Amino acid sequence: MATLSALCIANAATDKKTPPGDFYDEVSRLNKVLSEVNRKYVENVNPTELTDAAINGIRNILDPHTTVFAPKDYESLRVSMEGKFGGVGITISLRDNILTVISPLSGTPAFKLGIRAGDRIRKIDGKETKGMSLDDAVNKLRGKIGTDVTVAIEREGVPDLMDYTITRAEIIVHAVPYYGMVTPEIGYIKLATFSDKTTSDVENAIRGLQKQGMKKLILDMRYNPGGLLNQAIEISELFLKPGNVIVSTRGRTQKTESASRRNPMLKSDVPMVVLVNQGSASAAEIVSGALQDWDRALIVGKTSFGKGSVQTIFPLDNAGNALKLTTAFYYLPFGRCINKPENGIKGLTLQDDEYDDEKEAAKTDSVKADTAKRDTFYTNNGRMMFGGGGITPDVDVELDPMPWVVQVQERMAMYFKFAVKIRPSLEKAGVKVNSEWTVPDSLFTQFKAFCKKDTNFMKVKSNALVGVDQLEKSIIREQNYMGDSAKTISDSTLVKRITEMRKALEDNRDAQFEANKDYIKDGIKRELLTAFVNDSVSTAFSLKRDKQLNEAIKYLSDMNLFKKSISAPAKKKGAAKPKK
Repeated sequence: MATLSALCIANAATDKKTPPGDFYDEVSRLNKVLSEVNRKYVENVNPTELTDAAINGIRNILDPHTTVFAPKDYESLRVSMEGKFGGVGITISLRDNILTVISPLSGTPAFKLGIRAGDRIRKIDGKETKGMSLDDAVNKLRGKIGTDVTVAIEREGVPDLMDYTITRAEIIVHAVPYYGMVTPEIGYIKLATFSDKTTSDVENAIRGLQKQGMKKLILDMRYNPGGLLNQAIEISELFLKPGNVIVSTRGRTQKTESASRRNPMLKSDVPMVVLVNQGSASAAEIVSGALQDWDRALIVGKTSFGKGSVQTIFPLDNAGNALKLTTAFYYLPFGRCINKPENGIKGLTLQDDEYDDEKEAAKTDSVKADTAKRDTFYTNNGRMMFGGGGITPDVDVELDPMPWVVQVQERMAMYFKFAVKIRPSLEKAGVKVNSEWTVPDSLFTQFKAFCKKDTNFMKVKSNALVGVDQLEKSIIREQNYMGDSAKTISDSTLVKRITEMRKALEDNRDAQFEANKDYIKDGIKRELLTAFVNDSVSTAFSLKRDKQLNEAIKYLSDMNLFKKSISAPAKKKGAAKPKK
């Protein structure tokens, strides 16, 4: 691991910095300042606000991952790590500034009582939700297991509010929201986070897929923000051989190395692809990087986020305040540092005799000039990898740009809103929405009309339409500047051209509906499947359109292509000796 070099070593500053003073002298100075402000400032200062301001000032010279948690925030962090809490079992969001049920979780109290996607929560325990923040609503719905909460629901097609008294139960947030077969041989696991239950969830998914005849696997960690380090290690152990190094950490006060200590659950002859993108971070990067270093899986997608710093939580008091402090960096098995310098910390000088030569090298101008370059590393097979942060995929798959109208529809949840509105009439007509059902053209036409009647949707303009508005204003300003204030754009011969341009762009909006008819129909079906069946069926349907997933399927379906992509190159030059 002598090649760690400047990847995670601090860049020497080009400007002069204040020389460090004695730590305790400086703390004493800070205490004196706070004390004088508290005693003599012209107005009373809230001590909590003063302390928070001082803490935020400290964070400004550290990194964005270092923070102090108030008791409420610390509890939220604990819930996300444990993956369970007392609640009713619904995913909620604000739609048109109204608290709306996005989806009830299968098997939960809300699901059993019949609360459905699209229901609008107008009251919680008798209190109006208008103006209530999403966080406040979540806090009111969560609570001690066995206690009751009453919600008043507004539902499309039902004239009166519907009152539900829901008894809270333990809600478990699964780290694997979906798994299934994408071809008769290829299994697929969506891994969303690394919490206490992640390893058991993945193990259950693997067993379920094996029962369905899985011979190859796709592990999807796109938009996985990471989580617990021990879970990243345990997930890696499911696929790597005993003794394979998974990750090491290096910091001023810690130095660790973790290797696989068990036989893999999935044998090495089962081909694997891991999907990552710019939203894959931390623990997700450890797993994908370890599997890439040992040539256990082909990485497909886009370069990951590059969050390779280690945070440790230190309780500060008995009230629940805690410090989350960055204490080290992650390194992959053969020396790559995961962290991108722009993602928080540029690097740190490691207090370890093993790195004395690198500390000295970091002081030289030549090293400073090379810090922007990407260092070279090699996988176990001798495939060349590049450092500099993040996991660079073996197969880069750029997603096609989404047309403007479709972007607006997705951003404004138009498919969801339409599904909520149309569901009662479909139920009344006895329409059976399932994976084999096809969206009729008549429903597409209704959706188009639905969008055009939506005031907020129609207010959103393309960049080209915004440009026409700016052009019109510019012409008016120029006329006024030239002293021709009596004339307006409506008097000008340019008005005809402006009007024609605007009409052409509005017509283009209509044309985009027709040009993206298949996508729009899929969006309608996706939301109706969620409403009529469940999230799993909806997810399985949506995956068919997934370009990066289809690329993974292509490589796993052609073993010659897969082996060529993951095998050693014809000639191996200067490869670093793998650490076994």
